[in-house]
Amino acid sequence: MALVKRLTVSVRARSAFAASGAVAVALVLASLALLVVLHDSVRASAVATATARAHDVAAELTADGAVTSGVNLAPGFGDESSVQVLDGGSVVAETDEDVGDGPFVTVQLDVAGVSGADRVVVRQSYENGAETVTDAAQALLVAVPLLVLLVGALTFVLTGRALRPVERIRARTAQISHTDLGMRVDVPSTGDEVARLAVTLNEMLERLDDAQRAQDQFVADASHELRSPLAAVRVELDVAARRPDEVDWHSTLATLRGSNARMQTLVDDLLVLSRTADGGVVDRAHEVDLDEVVERVGFAARAPSLDVEVVSDPVRVTGSVGELERVVQNLVDNACRHASAHVRLTVRRDAGDAVVMVDDDGPGIPEADRSRVFDRFVRLDESRARAAGGSGLGLSIVAGIVASHGGSVHVTTSDLGGARVVVRVPVTGQDSSRAMR
Repeated sequence: MALVKRLTVSVRARSAFAASGAVAVALVLASLALLVVLHDSVRASAVATATARAHDVAAELTADGAVTSGVNLAPGFGDESSVQVLDGGSVVAETDEDVGDGPFVTVQLDVAGVSGADRVVVRQSYENGAETVTDAAQALLVAVPLLVLLVGALTFVLTGRALRPVERIRARTAQISHTDLGMRVDVPSTGDEVARLAVTLNEMLERLDDAQRAQDQFVADASHELRSPLAAVRVELDVAARRPDEVDWHSTLATLRGSNARMQTLVDDLLVLSRTADGGVVDRAHEVDLDEVVERVGFAARAPSLDVEVVSDPVRVTGSVGELERVVQNLVDNACRHASAHVRLTVRRDAGDAVVMVDDDGPGIPEADRSRVFDRFVRLDESRARAAGGSGLGLSIVAGIVASHGGSVHVTTSDLGGARVVVRVPVTGQDSSRAMR
């Protein structure tokens, strides 16, 4: 079977065809209307001339009172008409001229008080006017196609000029690849739709560039974080392989288990971050009693050396119970690591949002670092051991999950003296209020 290539027509050609077609239809209709009006005008003029001639003859007959040889039936100069005077259907007087075979109009006028005549008939030719209409039609047959061609050519040229910036944008965009997202398209100074298209493309490229940079940084950070536990495993195995008889296997196994646990925690956190970025992986359409989640996590965190206070009002949100519990758990773990002796969890309703606040009496977070703590692999206290400080993904996971639930998270200063992390998530339905400690 032969392959049939689809005929593609450029935007310029389609615009030219459309403009030419529209103009052609308009000009044809206008030309027909003009010819009809012109023809009616010529014919009306002939009727008026014939009517006037009939009245003149009737007036002369009435004045004489009878048909005489002196009645003037001759037409005026340049007047192509014929006149007949009738009496009971018989012609009693008429002109010698004949209007011929050309188009003509007939006007009949009854007369009274005239002996031997009762009607005047005038036939008026409008052949000259009909020729004028024909000449106009022939002129339009030439002018209309020329005008259509002119409009099509102008539309083709002007559309090409208008689309020239679009072609430059297309060519520039074709040069951009995933390895060079820093390139941008030139924005025309026209301020029209094409300029707005260029601005939108640049904004999209900016977002793609930021996403690519963030992905590259994420991969680099994950590789860096995995390097330490992998290096520890390799060292322990190398030592054990070289001196198997001198190795303290209990210490070696403890080190390997610790490194494995750190890698497992890091991988789990990375999977959670990946799921929060993909809205189709996790079902977030369940109704969740957020106060129960806060109470469950808060009560489980209580310890003899740490006072964990829980203040809750019934609040219901729509989302994933597992993810929301992970948010509260990460915040509580972070607060417990930094607190001196007191941590407070608060959940309440504020207008259309459920608000979860986690306070501690620790050293707090400097204002300059309050937005940076939600970045991946950020540890403000670099002197702490990685095992004690976590993977550096806890607050990043919190920010990702909260954003996937349509909420927000930020850090302020707590009235306990340390940090306060505030999470806001849209509520579901109406809730009563209660407090518990």
